[in-house]
Amino acid sequence: MTAVQLTAALHRELSYIVTDYTMMERLLKLLRKMRKERKAEIALQAEKAAISGDTPEQVTESLKEGFKGLKLLKEGKIQARPIEDLFNELQD
Repeated sequence: MTAVQLTAALHRELSYIVTDYTMMERLLKLLRKMRKERKAEIALQAEKAAISGDTPEQVTESLKEGFKGLKLLKEGKIQARPIEDLFNELQD
């Protein structure tokens, strides 16, 4: 669904309850709760990023590098390391 379609659907649904004061209050309460939950989710994500020390740009760059490596591996331009070597490196 596009943003325009979502907006139209939202307006349509609101028009059904606009005369019902109780439903409007409940909807407003629910929307505020959802906004607070989303704000808390964003704060948690930012906290996790701060703990890891990576900015969103750094995470994006790491993912790009990983996908480039996978592409090269798939094309046979590089060889994969044995998993045992990786485990040994992580233990050291």
